Amino acid sequence: MLAIVVVAGCVFFAHKFQSTAFTDNNVANGLGNSCNFVNETCEFNVNGNLAIAHFSVPPVPEESVTVSLTLPQNLIIESAWIEGVNMYMGKIPVLLESEDNVKWSGWFMLGSCSEPVMRWQIRLNIQGQDTPHYLYFLTQS
Repeated sequence: MLAIVVVAGCVFFAHKFQSTAFTDNNVANGLGNSCNFVNETCEFNVNGNLAIAHFSVPPVPEESVTVSLTLPQNLIIESAWIEGVNMYMGKIPVLLESEDNVKWSGWFMLGSCSEPVMRWQIRLNIQGQDTPHYLYFLTQS
């Protein structure tokens, strides 16, 4: 009985945490709330400065997508991955390489899921910053 209560509590708090991560509108604490694609490009904010994400194609499941990030000068991305927001999909690595002191490029491939509209978050861990930065986007099947 105790195990059931503990598991139910963990599921509740995990869902609550994931829900608040997607509805957080604090742009100063991350890349921005949501990516609205214009020509596969979206602008976002990193530490009060303009940054740009450019995708080779609109992200869709089971297809390789190339992404280029232009960040404020001298920010170093330690790691990046994509997570499903409305459905657990694991951690999908974003394989990024630095081109110079502002540009990063790499690729990823999203898994397929049963949701007709899937919400995703790109998590960027930047060197010297305790808080990760998030960029949210949608895919539709």
